[in-house]
Amino acid sequence: MKVNWTNPYKNKGSFWLKGNLHTHTNKSPCGRVEINRVFELFAKKGFDFLAISDHWLIFDQATLHKDLIILPGIEVDIKGKKHKCIINTSKENIVYKKSLSHQVLIDKNIKRGAVVTLNHPDWQEREHYTIDELKKYRNFTGIEIFNAVIEHLAGSPLSTAKWDRLLSSGHRCLGFASQDFHFECDLSETAIVVNVKQKTAKGILRSIEEGNFYSFNGVYITEIKRTEDTISVKTRNAGLIRFIGFYGTTIKKVYARSAKLTFSRKDPRFQYIRVECLGSAGKISWTQPFFRE
Repeated sequence: MKVNWTNPYKNKGSFWLKGNLHTHTNKSPCGRVEINRVFELFAKKGFDFLAISDHWLIFDQATLHKDLIILPGIEVDIKGKKHKCIINTSKENIVYKKSLSHQVLIDKNIKRGAVVTLNHPDWQEREHYTIDELKKYRNFTGIEIFNAVIEHLAGSPLSTAKWDRLLSSGHRCLGFASQDFHFECDLSETAIVVNVKQKTAKGILRSIEEGNFYSFNGVYITEIKRTEDTISVKTRNAGLIRFIGFYGTTIKKVYARSAKLTFSRKDPRFQYIRVECLGSAGKISWTQPFFRE
């Protein structure tokens, strides 16, 4: 992976683009919305880019839509479980043979420059990924730490506890918020917000691979930076900022729209720090983790 794990936001661009990587159309057995209507809905909602990730079917190609940058993608599974999205800049660079194992699919797609996310780990009574299963796999880009559609289904939409367990056990992976859009009523503000130098599919994918984005569910983060050992964030509408460390420990809480925290070089809780920004009515956004070294 191309992430600068001590500071994923170091390579600053001029633009912040809002998008969703987990989007179904009526070409999926589970989807009900025709593709042009999907584009219309997300464009009106203020999105800048969209990955179409139908089950075992890739949208033809990346194209510059009038209002949206479209990324080709696919959602694949192993016998109905272990769903993952594979996103790239061209259909030809996505591998999706059903005969391949979960790990081989990850490896082949990462080698071709794809983003691979493991989806809704806490969906259903027997969750799609146990923590032991997540620890077993290697080389994936990240996991969905929030999947909006699971709010209406069995299980939990939130998987930050599993994310912290992965980060604390040596698995460096990114956290994604996704809509998992199927029906018009699924449309929400959940997204990733990516910092880019160029408003192109390649520019977006490159920044995602670098971890230069935050996961968004209602709180707008206007600045994320690390200066030496100090992490600072500024938001437009947070009421509480939490700095989370080793195994999900809340190290510091600040009731404000901006906050700072300096790494301790001795405290084991500071092996990594990620930031949660909470607002009113359940709104929350998440940064990517900063590792101490």
